[in-house]
Amino acid sequence: MVTVPELEGTFIEVETLVEEADLSEGPAAVRGVLAELNISEDAFTTEQYTDAVIAHRSA
Repeated sequence: MVTVPELEGTFIEVETLVEEADLSEGPAAVRGVLAELNISEDAFTTEQYTDAVIAHRSA
């Protein structure tokens, strides 16, 4: 979990480790953890913090 001073909100990164043959299981496992934390999919982003900060500074 991280907060970035220039960005609004708190961010959490969830990663998983799967065998190469089971790559399709990774996203489901991550979504399952986030669902247990009551984090809805509309809160998901793939944007990197650095890109978000650059965009914020450019605004």
